[in-house]
Amino acid sequence: MPRLSPRGLLALVLTVSLVGCSGSRLKPGPNEEGEVIEAEGWSPHDPKDLLGTKRASLADAQKKAVERVVGVFISAKTRVAKAVTVDQNILANVSGYVRKYDVIDEREEDGFYKTRIRALVLYQKVGSDLKKLGLMRPPPPPGNPSVAVFVTSAGRWDAERETSAAGALRKALLEKGFKVIDDAALARFKGKNLSDSAAAAGIGRDLGADLVLTGDASVHELRDVNLGGFHSFRSRIQIQVIKPETAQVLASRTREASGLDPVPDVARAKALEIAGKLAGDEIADELGQLLGARVEVTISVKGVSGVEDVQKLIEALRGQPDIATAALAGYRDGAAELQVTTEGVAAEELAKALPSMGDFGLSVKSISSYRIEVEAATKKF
Repeated sequence: MPRLSPRGLLALVLTVSLVGCSGSRLKPGPNEEGEVIEAEGWSPHDPKDLLGTKRASLADAQKKAVERVVGVFISAKTRVAKAVTVDQNILANVSGYVRKYDVIDEREEDGFYKTRIRALVLYQKVGSDLKKLGLMRPPPPPGNPSVAVFVTSAGRWDAERETSAAGALRKALLEKGFKVIDDAALARFKGKNLSDSAAAAGIGRDLGADLVLTGDASVHELRDVNLGGFHSFRSRIQIQVIKPETAQVLASRTREASGLDPVPDVARAKALEIAGKLAGDEIADELGQLLGARVEVTISVKGVSGVEDVQKLIEALRGQPDIATAALAGYRDGAAELQVTTEGVAAEELAKALPSMGDFGLSVKSISSYRIEVEAATKKF
């Protein structure tokens, strides 16, 4: 089923309730994008303060109209998890989103004063503000991997590169749904040499990161041009994404960009940020495609009694419809490391299938984005 845009969802939601309303005065002004929402507000009925009761009921109706639009842009799970953020930044200022409204019904019922309205809600403004709050992220890529981002200068940590280029890379990944490890968790690794994939993979394992994105950035001023008091800088960033489990390089990118400003430091930062954003957008798209097509998962199995038993387990894995390949990566003292490639199935989904697969008596002990640890009932083999 094709995925509807927010506006398409709004149209679908409102089709029934808005039949016959085409002649309404509730139309957006120039350069505004709005939709007419029907909503009903309630307030406890206080006969001694009818004006206050009416105002409270009307305010609740406006709030509910805006809430319906919020629900089109973000999931119910996000709405609950970020309730305080939405309430304080969106619903506390409904007048900024309700351009006009018509009261179509008012009544006292069961101790409540109820007000039904048709409101012109500026849905694009709601969506824009939710995006600024970081609430409109796309669904995570398969496996929902955590990513640690480091940017260095000639292999060494550099404050300017960290602030400008790394910040832009992190933002680009977040906007594509990736889970990025907080900068504070990376502090103890600043100053470490990240010039090769093995070193980066080791830091990734220490962090518990599923992926490590490392970059090396350079920037220099363009002095042979007359810019009338402006300064121009050119930056270059090389990035690669490493899987700590295997030190495998999954993807790499190199991008260049320029920054222009009267203040030299600002121009330098702009050049680094733009290059970081360009590289980050491209690498995030490539990773999304790679992870969506095939996912490599390591299965650590304890309790096997020999290589023949491991072979039986591998054959059983190869017989699963969503598994493209399965092979032994290592075996020692009854513990086997299996490298499995799935057809877009993440570790969490694969782990659910393992206990019921064959007659091995597998019990899952731990799961991360690309690693599953299980224990076998040896007697079952």
